[in-house]
Amino acid sequence: MITVKAIKPRFQNRVKPTLARQTRRAIAGVIALTSCLWLPAALGWSATGHQLTCEVAESQLTDPVKARIQVLMQALPDAQRDDLFDGKALTFADLCTWADQVRPLKQYRSVASWHYVNVARDASSVNYDKCVTGCLLTAIETHIGLLQQTELSPWPRLQSLMFLSHWIGDLHQPLHVSFFEDLGGNRTQVTGYDDCANLHGVWDFCLVSTTGKSRSDLLVELLALPGAEGFDQGTALSWAQESMDLVTHPRVQYCRKSEVGCAPWSTQRYALSPDYQAINWPVAKLRLAQAGYRLAGLMNTLMAAP
Repeated sequence: MITVKAIKPRFQNRVKPTLARQTRRAIAGVIALTSCLWLPAALGWSATGHQLTCEVAESQLTDPVKARIQVLMQALPDAQRDDLFDGKALTFADLCTWADQVRPLKQYRSVASWHYVNVARDASSVNYDKCVTGCLLTAIETHIGLLQQTELSPWPRLQSLMFLSHWIGDLHQPLHVSFFEDLGGNRTQVTGYDDCANLHGVWDFCLVSTTGKSRSDLLVELLALPGAEGFDQGTALSWAQESMDLVTHPRVQYCRKSEVGCAPWSTQRYALSPDYQAINWPVAKLRLAQAGYRLAGLMNTLMAAP
Protein backbone atom coordinates (compact mmCIF):
# COMPACT_ATOMS: atom_id res chain seq x y z
CA MET A 1 0.00 0.00 0.00
CA ILE A 2 1.00 3.63 -0.42
CA THR A 3 2.68 5.16 2.59
CA VAL A 4 2.47 8.94 2.75
CA LYS A 5 5.01 10.71 4.90
CA ALA A 6 5.32 14.39 5.71
CA ILE A 7 6.90 15.83 2.56
CA LYS A 8 8.86 18.99 1.86
CA PRO A 9 8.95 19.96 -1.84
CA ARG A 10 12.23 19.19 -3.54
CA PHE A 11 13.74 21.79 -5.87
CA GLN A 12 17.32 22.20 -7.01
CA ASN A 13 19.80 25.01 -7.48
CA ARG A 14 18.33 28.48 -7.07
CA VAL A 15 14.70 27.40 -6.75
CA LYS A 16 14.35 25.95 -3.26
CA PRO A 17 11.11 27.15 -1.66
CA THR A 18 10.13 25.49 1.59
CA LEU A 19 6.71 23.98 2.05
CA ALA A 20 5.70 26.92 4.23
CA ARG A 21 6.61 29.37 1.47
CA GLN A 22 4.77 27.23 -1.05
CA THR A 23 1.73 27.32 1.21
CA ARG A 24 1.85 31.11 1.57
CA ARG A 25 2.24 31.52 -2.19
CA ALA A 26 -0.64 29.14 -2.83
CA ILE A 27 -2.92 31.01 -0.46
CA ALA A 28 -1.91 34.39 -1.90
CA GLY A 29 -2.48 33.13 -5.43
CA VAL A 30 -5.81 31.67 -4.51
CA ILE A 31 -7.08 34.96 -3.11
CA ALA A 32 -6.14 36.71 -6.34
CA LEU A 33 -7.69 34.02 -8.51
CA THR A 34 -11.21 34.45 -7.23
CA SER A 35 -11.61 37.68 -9.19
CA CYS A 36 -10.25 36.33 -12.50
CA LEU A 37 -11.98 35.17 -15.64
CA TRP A 38 -11.77 31.39 -15.94
CA LEU A 39 -11.13 29.94 -19.37
CA PRO A 40 -11.89 26.30 -20.19
CA ALA A 41 -9.27 24.12 -21.84
CA ALA A 42 -8.75 20.41 -22.43
CA LEU A 43 -5.26 18.98 -22.17
CA GLY A 44 -3.55 15.98 -20.57
CA TRP A 45 -5.24 12.60 -21.00
CA SER A 46 -8.12 14.65 -22.45
CA ALA A 47 -11.07 15.44 -20.24
CA THR A 48 -12.42 11.92 -20.65
CA GLY A 49 -9.17 10.28 -19.62
CA HIS A 50 -8.74 12.43 -16.54
CA GLN A 51 -12.39 11.98 -15.56
CA LEU A 52 -11.99 8.21 -15.83
CA THR A 53 -9.03 8.39 -13.47
CA CYS A 54 -11.12 10.24 -10.90
CA GLU A 55 -14.07 7.89 -11.33
CA VAL A 56 -11.88 4.85 -10.74
CA ALA A 57 -10.46 6.60 -7.68
CA GLU A 58 -13.92 7.48 -6.39
CA SER A 59 -14.95 3.82 -6.54
CA GLN A 60 -12.12 2.98 -4.13
CA LEU A 61 -12.53 5.78 -1.59
CA THR A 62 -13.74 5.12 1.92
CA ASP A 63 -17.11 6.62 2.83
CA PRO A 64 -15.62 9.13 5.32
CA VAL A 65 -13.13 10.35 2.71
CA LYS A 66 -15.88 10.70 0.11
CA ALA A 67 -17.88 12.78 2.55
CA ARG A 68 -14.93 15.05 3.38
CA ILE A 69 -14.18 15.61 -0.30
CA GLN A 70 -17.84 16.46 -0.98
CA VAL A 71 -17.72 19.09 1.75
CA LEU A 72 -14.43 20.46 0.43
CA MET A 73 -15.83 20.79 -3.08
CA GLN A 74 -18.31 23.36 -1.78
CA ALA A 75 -15.37 25.77 -1.54
CA LEU A 76 -15.23 26.17 -5.33
CA PRO A 77 -15.85 29.89 -6.06
CA ASP A 78 -19.10 30.68 -7.85
CA ALA A 79 -17.15 32.36 -10.67
CA GLN A 80 -15.35 29.13 -11.45
CA ARG A 81 -18.47 27.03 -11.06
CA ASP A 82 -20.22 29.23 -13.64
CA ASP A 83 -17.36 29.60 -16.13
CA LEU A 84 -15.75 26.15 -15.93
CA PHE A 85 -18.66 23.90 -15.06
CA ASP A 86 -21.68 25.78 -16.45
CA GLY A 87 -22.99 26.43 -12.97
CA LYS A 88 -23.54 22.78 -12.12
CA ALA A 89 -22.49 21.19 -8.87
CA LEU A 90 -18.92 19.92 -8.90
CA THR A 91 -18.52 16.14 -9.23
CA PHE A 92 -15.52 14.08 -8.20
CA ALA A 93 -14.74 13.48 -11.89
CA ASP A 94 -14.41 17.25 -12.37
CA LEU A 95 -11.49 17.36 -9.95
CA CYS A 96 -9.13 15.76 -12.45
CA THR A 97 -9.81 18.25 -15.27
CA TRP A 98 -9.57 21.50 -13.33
CA ALA A 99 -5.77 21.90 -13.61
CA ASP A 100 -5.98 21.83 -17.41
CA GLN A 101 -8.95 24.18 -17.50
CA VAL A 102 -7.08 26.90 -15.60
CA ARG A 103 -3.76 26.25 -17.35
CA PRO A 104 -4.08 29.17 -19.84
CA LEU A 105 -4.43 31.71 -17.03
CA LYS A 106 -1.57 34.09 -16.38
CA GLN A 107 -1.61 33.20 -12.69
CA TYR A 108 -0.74 29.60 -13.52
CA ARG A 109 1.99 30.10 -16.11
CA SER A 110 4.66 29.60 -13.47
CA VAL A 111 3.52 26.01 -12.94
CA ALA A 112 3.22 25.06 -16.61
CA SER A 113 6.22 22.75 -16.27
CA TRP A 114 4.51 20.90 -13.43
CA HIS A 115 2.40 18.92 -15.91
CA TYR A 116 5.37 16.79 -17.03
CA VAL A 117 8.88 15.63 -16.22
CA ASN A 118 11.70 15.67 -18.76
CA VAL A 119 14.40 13.03 -19.03
CA ALA A 120 17.63 13.00 -21.01
CA ARG A 121 17.79 10.81 -24.11
CA ASP A 122 20.74 8.93 -22.65
CA ALA A 123 19.08 8.42 -19.26
CA SER A 124 17.98 4.99 -18.10
CA SER A 125 16.01 6.21 -15.11
CA VAL A 126 13.91 9.18 -14.05
CA ASN A 127 15.52 11.72 -11.72
CA TYR A 128 15.14 15.31 -10.57
CA ASP A 129 17.93 16.73 -12.77
CA LYS A 130 15.54 18.66 -15.02
CA CYS A 131 13.17 19.74 -12.23
CA VAL A 132 14.96 23.01 -11.45
CA THR A 133 11.80 25.10 -11.81
CA GLY A 134 9.46 22.29 -10.85
CA CYS A 135 8.05 19.25 -12.63
CA LEU A 136 5.43 16.57 -12.06
CA LEU A 137 7.46 14.97 -9.29
CA THR A 138 7.90 18.17 -7.30
CA ALA A 139 4.29 19.16 -8.00
CA ILE A 140 3.06 15.92 -6.45
CA GLU A 141 5.29 16.43 -3.42
CA THR A 142 4.11 20.01 -3.01
CA HIS A 143 0.41 19.24 -3.11
CA ILE A 144 0.69 16.16 -0.92
CA GLY A 145 2.40 18.43 1.59
CA LEU A 146 -0.33 21.05 1.34
CA LEU A 147 -3.10 18.49 1.77
CA GLN A 148 -1.40 17.28 4.92
CA GLN A 149 -1.87 20.75 6.39
CA THR A 150 -5.39 20.38 7.74
CA GLU A 151 -5.30 23.94 9.08
CA LEU A 152 -5.49 25.35 5.54
CA SER A 153 -8.79 26.98 4.67
CA PRO A 154 -11.10 24.98 2.35
CA TRP A 155 -10.38 26.75 -0.96
CA PRO A 156 -6.57 26.42 -0.89
CA ARG A 157 -6.97 22.82 0.23
CA LEU A 158 -9.46 22.11 -2.56
CA GLN A 159 -7.02 23.56 -5.09
CA SER A 160 -4.32 21.22 -3.80
CA LEU A 161 -6.71 18.29 -4.08
CA MET A 162 -7.61 19.18 -7.67
CA PHE A 163 -3.99 19.70 -8.65
CA LEU A 164 -2.88 16.41 -7.11
CA SER A 165 -5.75 14.53 -8.76
CA HIS A 166 -4.59 15.87 -12.11
CA TRP A 167 -0.87 15.31 -11.51
CA ILE A 168 -1.38 11.63 -10.79
CA GLY A 169 -3.19 11.26 -14.11
CA ASP A 170 -0.50 13.13 -16.03
CA LEU A 171 2.24 11.03 -14.44
CA HIS A 172 0.69 7.89 -15.88
CA GLN A 173 0.51 9.25 -19.44
CA PRO A 174 3.84 8.02 -20.87
CA LEU A 175 4.44 11.09 -23.05
CA HIS A 176 4.39 13.24 -19.90
CA VAL A 177 7.65 11.53 -18.87
CA SER A 178 9.72 12.03 -22.00
CA PHE A 179 12.17 14.27 -23.86
CA PHE A 180 12.42 18.05 -23.80
CA GLU A 181 13.64 18.73 -27.34
CA ASP A 182 10.45 17.40 -28.95
CA LEU A 183 8.21 18.74 -26.18
CA GLY A 184 7.17 15.31 -25.03
CA GLY A 185 6.13 14.17 -28.50
CA ASN A 186 4.26 17.37 -29.37
CA ARG A 187 6.79 17.94 -32.16
CA THR A 188 6.74 14.29 -33.20
CA GLN A 189 4.52 14.45 -36.28
CA VAL A 190 2.67 11.25 -37.13
CA THR A 191 -0.13 9.94 -39.32
CA GLY A 192 -2.63 7.22 -38.57
CA TYR A 193 -5.28 9.14 -36.61
CA ASP A 194 -7.60 11.70 -38.20
CA ASP A 195 -7.80 13.86 -35.09
CA CYS A 196 -4.19 13.69 -33.85
CA ALA A 197 -1.22 14.97 -35.83
CA ASN A 198 1.47 14.36 -33.21
CA LEU A 199 2.33 11.48 -30.92
CA HIS A 200 1.56 13.35 -27.72
CA GLY A 201 -1.94 14.02 -28.99
CA VAL A 202 -2.38 10.36 -29.87
CA TRP A 203 -1.77 9.41 -26.25
CA ASP A 204 -3.60 12.37 -24.77
CA PHE A 205 -6.74 11.99 -26.84
CA CYS A 206 -6.96 9.60 -29.77
CA LEU A 207 -6.22 6.31 -28.01
CA VAL A 208 -9.23 6.99 -25.78
CA SER A 209 -11.56 8.55 -28.36
CA THR A 210 -10.89 5.94 -31.05
CA THR A 211 -12.41 3.23 -28.87
CA GLY A 212 -15.79 4.77 -29.74
CA LYS A 213 -17.07 3.82 -26.29
CA SER A 214 -18.90 5.95 -23.78
CA ARG A 215 -17.17 7.02 -20.61
CA SER A 216 -19.43 4.79 -18.55
CA ASP A 217 -18.55 1.76 -20.67
CA LEU A 218 -14.85 2.58 -20.43
CA LEU A 219 -15.14 2.86 -16.66
CA VAL A 220 -16.59 -0.65 -16.50
CA GLU A 221 -13.59 -1.91 -18.47
CA LEU A 222 -11.09 -0.16 -16.22
CA LEU A 223 -12.67 -1.51 -13.05
CA ALA A 224 -12.69 -5.03 -14.51
CA LEU A 225 -8.94 -5.14 -15.19
CA PRO A 226 -7.21 -7.99 -13.33
CA GLY A 227 -4.56 -7.30 -10.70
CA ALA A 228 -6.24 -4.23 -9.27
CA GLU A 229 -5.33 -5.21 -5.72
CA GLY A 230 -1.69 -4.41 -6.51
CA PHE A 231 -2.22 -1.23 -8.52
CA ASP A 232 -1.76 1.12 -5.57
CA GLN A 233 1.80 0.01 -4.81
CA GLY A 234 4.84 2.25 -5.27
CA THR A 235 5.78 5.92 -5.20
CA ALA A 236 5.51 8.84 -7.59
CA LEU A 237 9.10 8.23 -8.70
CA SER A 238 8.46 4.56 -9.44
CA TRP A 239 5.27 5.45 -11.33
CA ALA A 240 7.26 7.96 -13.38
CA GLN A 241 9.79 5.23 -14.13
CA GLU A 242 6.96 3.02 -15.38
CA SER A 243 5.96 5.78 -17.81
CA MET A 244 9.54 6.23 -19.00
CA ASP A 245 9.91 2.49 -19.59
CA LEU A 246 6.68 2.52 -21.59
CA VAL A 247 7.45 5.59 -23.69
CA THR A 248 10.83 4.20 -24.74
CA HIS A 249 9.37 0.79 -25.65
CA PRO A 250 9.26 0.09 -29.42
CA ARG A 251 5.47 -0.39 -29.34
CA VAL A 252 5.00 3.34 -28.72
CA GLN A 253 7.15 4.21 -31.79
CA TYR A 254 8.57 7.29 -30.07
CA CYS A 255 12.29 6.52 -30.05
CA ARG A 256 14.82 3.81 -30.91
CA LYS A 257 17.11 2.58 -28.17
CA SER A 258 20.84 2.26 -28.75
CA GLU A 259 24.00 2.22 -26.67
CA VAL A 260 23.99 6.02 -26.53
CA GLY A 261 20.35 6.62 -25.69
CA CYS A 262 16.94 6.66 -27.32
CA ALA A 263 17.06 8.45 -30.68
CA PRO A 264 13.95 9.88 -32.38
CA TRP A 265 11.91 7.25 -34.20
CA SER A 266 12.18 9.43 -37.30
CA THR A 267 13.31 12.96 -38.15
CA GLN A 268 10.27 13.44 -40.41
CA ARG A 269 6.54 12.86 -40.16
CA TYR A 270 5.93 9.12 -40.12
CA ALA A 271 3.04 6.68 -40.24
CA LEU A 272 2.20 4.74 -37.11
CA SER A 273 1.73 1.01 -37.59
CA PRO A 274 -1.76 -0.12 -38.69
CA ASP A 275 -2.16 -2.06 -35.43
CA TYR A 276 -1.09 0.87 -33.23
CA GLN A 277 -4.49 1.21 -31.56
CA ALA A 278 -4.81 -2.51 -30.90
CA ILE A 279 -1.33 -2.67 -29.37
CA ASN A 280 -1.36 0.52 -27.33
CA TRP A 281 -4.93 1.00 -26.14
CA PRO A 282 -4.55 -1.85 -23.59
CA VAL A 283 -1.45 -0.06 -22.27
CA ALA A 284 -3.27 3.27 -22.00
CA LYS A 285 -6.25 1.57 -20.36
CA LEU A 286 -4.00 0.02 -17.73
CA ARG A 287 -2.32 3.35 -17.01
CA LEU A 288 -5.68 5.08 -16.54
CA ALA A 289 -6.76 2.39 -14.09
CA GLN A 290 -3.47 2.43 -12.20
CA ALA A 291 -3.68 6.21 -11.87
CA GLY A 292 -7.17 5.91 -10.39
CA TYR A 293 -6.30 3.25 -7.84
CA ARG A 294 -3.15 5.09 -6.83
CA LEU A 295 -4.98 8.38 -6.48
CA ALA A 296 -7.51 6.64 -4.25
CA GLY A 297 -4.71 5.26 -2.09
CA LEU A 298 -3.33 8.75 -1.62
CA MET A 299 -6.73 10.28 -0.91
CA ASN A 300 -7.66 7.61 1.63
CA THR A 301 -4.47 8.46 3.49
CA LEU A 302 -4.33 12.23 3.08
CA MET A 303 -8.03 12.81 3.76
CA ALA A 304 -8.40 10.24 6.53
CA ALA A 305 -8.45 12.92 9.22
CA PRO A 306 -11.09 15.70 9.20
